Amino acid sequence: MSHNTMKVLSRASIGQLRGVAHSEPKLVWESPLESLISDYSLQTVDVDVTYEKGHEFKIGAARDRSRDKENAGILEQALPELTPSQATDERVWATLALGDYKEYVLKRWGSSDATTYPVALKIFVANTRALVRDHSIARLWWRGHFARQVTNPVPAHALELMFEYEDIPGEISGRSILTDPQVLSAYMKQIDQGLQALSEDSQGTNAKRYIQGVGRQLNFLAGRFQLGGVRPERLGSLMEVAHQNTMQSLKKDG
Repeated sequence: MSHNTMKVLSRASIGQLRGVAHSEPKLVWESPLESLISDYSLQTVDVDVTYEKGHEFKIGAARDRSRDKENAGILEQALPELTPSQATDERVWATLALGDYKEYVLKRWGSSDATTYPVALKIFVANTRALVRDHSIARLWWRGHFARQVTNPVPAHALELMFEYEDIPGEISGRSILTDPQVLSAYMKQIDQGLQALSEDSQGTNAKRYIQGVGRQLNFLAGRFQLGGVRPERLGSLMEVAHQNTMQSLKKDG
C-alpha cells in the first residue's frame, strides 16, 4: 500500500466537469479520470488527507448492494485518519468516484436505462446530507463513521441497519444532537428495537415512516432536554417515549 497525501480535483475543475456533465453525462460517467484531466485541462491540488492506495473494493453483479458493508470497511482502511470535517469536502469524493473507485461506481450504480447517468447524484455532490445519503463513495464512509460511534447495538449491527434502512443515515446527518455518541447510541438502540417490533406488527407499519417519526420526536425532545447531559437510563426512557408517540401517530394516520 502506498501512503500519500491526497491529490484531488480543484473546485474549479469540478465546476467545469459539472458543466460538461450537464450536456454530456455519458462522457463524464464513463471516461477514466486521466482522460478527463487531459482532455479538459483540469487541475488537481494536494489536500491534507491521508489516502492509502491499493485498498480495492469488492465488486459484484450490476447494482449488487450486498458488498456495501464490506466496502465501507475497505474504505476506512484507505482513509484511516479522515475526519468528519474532511469528509464534507466534495473534492475528495468526486476524485475517488471518478478515479480509483470508478469501476465500482459504474457497476454498483449503473442504470439499466442506457440514457440515464446519475452523475449529479453519485459523483458531484456538495451538500453534506446528500453526501451521506446518496454519493456513491461518501455514503460508505459516513455509514461506517456513524456506526463506529455506537456502543449499543454493537457497531457491526448498527452498520447493517444503516445499509438496510437508507433513511437512518439521512436522519442522523440532519440532526446535530446525534453527533453525541451517547445520544446516537440510544437512538440506534431504539430504532433497532422499534424496527424489530414493526417486523412482528400485523398492521405492517412502514419502516420509513417509523424512522422519520422517531426523528421528529427526537427534535421535540432536544427542544426540552439537554439530551447529551442526561443519564443513560433517563435517555433510554425518553427514547421509549419517542417510540410510543411515533407508533401512536402512525396508527392514527393509518
